[in-house]
Amino acid sequence: MRFATLAAALLATATLAATDASARVWEKTWKVGAEPAVHVNTNDGDIRVVRAADGTVHTRIEYKVRVWGWHSEPREPLIELNQNGDDIRITCRERGNVVVFGGMTEEFTILVEVPAACDLDIRSGDGDVDIAPGQGVLAAHTGDGHIRIEGHRGTLELSSGDGAVDAENVDGSLSATTGDGRVRVSGRFDKLVLRSGDGSLNVSAHRGSKLAEPWDVASGDGPVTVRIPRDLSALLDASTRDGSLHVDLPVDVSGGMTHHTLRGELNGGKTPLRLRTGDGRLTLALSE
Repeated sequence: MRFATLAAALLATATLAATDASARVWEKTWKVGAEPAVHVNTNDGDIRVVRAADGTVHTRIEYKVRVWGWHSEPREPLIELNQNGDDIRITCRERGNVVVFGGMTEEFTILVEVPAACDLDIRSGDGDVDIAPGQGVLAAHTGDGHIRIEGHRGTLELSSGDGAVDAENVDGSLSATTGDGRVRVSGRFDKLVLRSGDGSLNVSAHRGSKLAEPWDVASGDGPVTVRIPRDLSALLDASTRDGSLHVDLPVDVSGGMTHHTLRGELNGGKTPLRLRTGDGRLTLALSE
């Protein structure tokens, strides 16, 4: 009887200890020069970057926590909003909490407004990254989430540990990797490096693309489709270890072709264009 009473009391305590999600919000605005650099770092949360008027950077951070069961009092998250000249650093991190029995969910939603010309370094341990059109050096990484980029001009380095990467209508040099997910890109490229451990790769290179440096597109286990402009010059090296090779190019490729490989000069080019898939269909065609 005493045990039953104690158990009932503990159950009641656990139930009463449940705390509904409630949002905490931080906001800040900085004055900056013509081309600021903005760094955003969180261990768990979605990050969205939009464009605003020149001369200012603004952020709005929303934090939600929900706990239930037996737990310590939730600790305040670490929020750091710092400026050093035109360098802005936004850090949002969970502090770690003790849950004896039950559970806890914490999440950040981070909105950043930046000028059109702005260097960006965006990192999330677990969350999606969305970046609106702009220009500058762009690095974006998420441990587990989807990266979406639209209309960016400059140098782009994108990576997801487990998620898709989409970069549409970009202009410049692009490097994109994912451990397990698709990569889909389009635009005018000077340099292109794409990697997927287990996912499809889809490239549409627009008119004006050129191999200022070698291009390398490779998937460990997935189909690879590359569409290029008619006048692209390259030293083509395409192969699939255990899949079919499909070529639809009404241009001369001086070299050799088998069921799994194609090597030779494309429009007399000398800079390497390397295409690989371990187990999947490899397609090479025109983009226009």
